[in-house]
Order: sequence, then C-alpha cells, then structure tokens
Amino acid sequence: MPQMRDMKFLSLGPVIYFSIIALAGSILDQMRGTRSFGRKFMFNSLRNLAVAGSVMAMSAMFANTVQAADELVISSATPPQHIQTLTMARFAEALMERSGGTLKAKVFDSSQLYNARDVGKAVARGDVGMATVPSPYLSRVESNINVLDLPVLKGMTAQERAKMLDGPLGDKLSEMLHAKMGVVVPGNWPILGRVYYWSTSKPLTNFEEFVGLQVRIPGGAGPAALVEGMGGVPVVMPGSDMPLALQQGTVDATMAAIESVVQQKLTDVGVRYGFWDQGVVGFLIPIVSQAYWDSLSDDEKTLFTEVWNDVVAEQRVANLAVDAEMRATLKDWGVTISDADDASSAAMREKMMPQQEAVIAKYKLDADLVALATEAAAQ
Repeated sequence: MPQMRDMKFLSLGPVIYFSIIALAGSILDQMRGTRSFGRKFMFNSLRNLAVAGSVMAMSAMFANTVQAADELVISSATPPQHIQTLTMARFAEALMERSGGTLKAKVFDSSQLYNARDVGKAVARGDVGMATVPSPYLSRVESNINVLDLPVLKGMTAQERAKMLDGPLGDKLSEMLHAKMGVVVPGNWPILGRVYYWSTSKPLTNFEEFVGLQVRIPGGAGPAALVEGMGGVPVVMPGSDMPLALQQGTVDATMAAIESVVQQKLTDVGVRYGFWDQGVVGFLIPIVSQAYWDSLSDDEKTLFTEVWNDVVAEQRVANLAVDAEMRATLKDWGVTISDADDASSAAMREKMMPQQEAVIAKYKLDADLVALATEAAAQ
C-alpha cells in the first residue's frame, strides 16, 4: 500500500505517473539492448522526455479540474457508530447527492489514518482533505481557542454556546485558525457534547469532592483552570492512555464526553461515578485542507458550506438525544451520575475567576474574544 507521500504524487494524475514509468522503462530497455547506444539513446531519450513534458504541461493546465474531481478523504478518530463519525458519513453522502455526484467523499473511521491529536497537522499538510477535531487539540496551535472553556461560560447550555460560535466569536476563531494553520473552516461547528467528570472509586456528587483529585484532561488551558479551580490536579493525557490509567489508579478521574464513556465501555476499567458541573460543552472544529478547497469552484465552495451547515444543524439536535440515551445506558450499567445545581455552579464560577484571569494573561487571549464570550454568558 503506498505511503501518503506516494499518494500525493499519484494524485498528480495517472497520465503523468504512467508516462514517467514508460519513460524509465524505455531508457532501461535501450541500455540493456544496445552496447553503443550513445546517439540512438540520446535521440530516443530526448523524444521520450519531450512527450512526458508535454503530458505534464497539459496536466498542469487542467490541474484544478482534476483536483476538483478527486475524492475528498475524511479522517475520523472515532468508531463507526460514534456521532462524530456518523456526522462525517452523513455529510459525505449528502455532498455527493446534492452535487449530483460531482463532489465525492470517503470517511476513514477509528483513526485508520490519523488520531485526533495528529489529524489537524495532517489536514494542514494536505495528507487528508478534511477532519473534525476536538477543540482542545487545536488550542495547542491557536491558544485563543481556550476562550471556549473559560469559567465565565459555566452554566451556558449547548444551544447557547452553539449560537455564540455561529456568530462573530466563531468567525474570528475560524479566521485565526486559517492564518495559523493554513486550513479552511468551512462552516459551523458540531457539538461533541457535555464533558463530564468520571471516577472509579470517589463518589462525585458535589464540587468539594474534587479537592486533591488527580483528574485526567485532554489538554487545553481552560480545562486545566477548571480542575484547579475545584481544587483538583489536572493531568494531561491522550484519550488512548486514559482507560489503563483509570484501571491502574494513575489518575482518580477523567474528563470525557458521555458517548466516549459508553463507546469505550469505561465501566470495564472501573468507572462507577459521573458528575456534570455545567462547565464544558465540547465542540468539534471542522477543517479542510487549503489544497482541496482551492480545487473547488466558487459554486462548489458555496454548496460545500451549505451542505455542511445543514448536516451540523441535524447533528446538534441529535446530540441532545444521544446524551439522554447514554445516561440511561450508564444507569443500567450501574453508574451513578450527579448534576451540579445552578446555585453551586454559579458560586464555583465566581470562585474560578482568578484562574480565568491567569489563563487570559498567560496565553494572551484576544481581548475582543474574551469580551464576546463574556457578553454571550451574560445573556
């Protein structure tokens, strides 16, 4: 199977590829079959090079047309039944249907191509065409994304945060990502869901129980500030290492979306308690490689965004149902889930303001973004 760099070479077009193969074969044949091949070899080589050069020139002329017809490769880190992968599959289907088959896409799930931590770089390089990335992973590249997890947003619903991201705040973050990574954010952001806290032995029913707790987080200054604000100790760790860490007691608890707990069956490694603190609602950032985007016509770009936003609108509604279904499933599995009430959540928000100011200062968060987030939280 060709490596990704070879696939990029092949994407120049089969005509170029096989012309070069034919040229190399012709040269080798002449070298094997002629002892004094000087003059004949030079003539035939020049002729073959001229033919190959003409083919390459013609292919370059039609490069945009060829690339636009290429299949969009979409990488997903989650299994086929996860809402993140289902969203991408639905988009691929809708894109092909509404473009009349002109725009094709294929989804590779379960980190077949890249995991969530590395896929952003792969899209930026053009190794894959599209992905949706949990925001904490991209906050390592663009620190302003940490504004989404600031304590000031504690208490906002998923719908309220989605509305905030569909406005100037989301537009500005998308522009920053484009400038920093060279990728295109084609439209609205899907909801990953409420990010709960899950523990194996410590019942989590209120904020006081987090004091001294070692809590695994996926990364990001915002989640770290939230854990520290509750008196816990944040431990940055990729999701792939988290189940074993819980089982061995390396960490006491973990932040995770409820669907991930069910899909990974974290009850098998001892998860028995969950807590929703009204703090973080995860979002997925859609990114498309610049090379693929440039291959589309203006009309195709418009269609792409329209289809994507329609699918995201459906996904956001479906996500609410998923949360309720997963809570019921975990209850059947013996997991006790508690929810912070509005009063205690508001009190904890105020308590965390020093951590918020420290994050803003340390990462030099854009003042306009912080103001937009604060304004949205106040509505």
